[in-house]
Amino acid sequence: MWGKVQTVGTITEFINKGATLGMAASFNELLDWALHPVEQTKEVGANIAYDKIEPFLDIICVMSYPLASVIITMAGLMYIVNFKEKSISWLTKTTIAYVFIQLLPMLIKILIQSMTY
Repeated sequence: MWGKVQTVGTITEFINKGATLGMAASFNELLDWALHPVEQTKEVGANIAYDKIEPFLDIICVMSYPLASVIITMAGLMYIVNFKEKSISWLTKTTIAYVFIQLLPMLIKILIQSMTY
């Protein structure tokens, strides 16, 4: 079973098959755009806007974990040192901010999508 090699086709045949599939998909998109031009233009514009914002959102999401970890560690140390009220406040604010930052890409995507309709 493992020793047999079966040739399916050449690379040019594979590329030609891929080209016809790509053309069919683009024709369907073109047809959909021709039937619903305003809706498609708004959707494409919203996707482009989100694609421009997404790298910054990714950076914010990645940076939020180490920052939240440091703040929660400091709050734990403050709790040990007997600053209980301040440490509980830091813990709550940090966890709420961390969850909000993690949900921020989804919320912005919803906001942009809702502005287009």
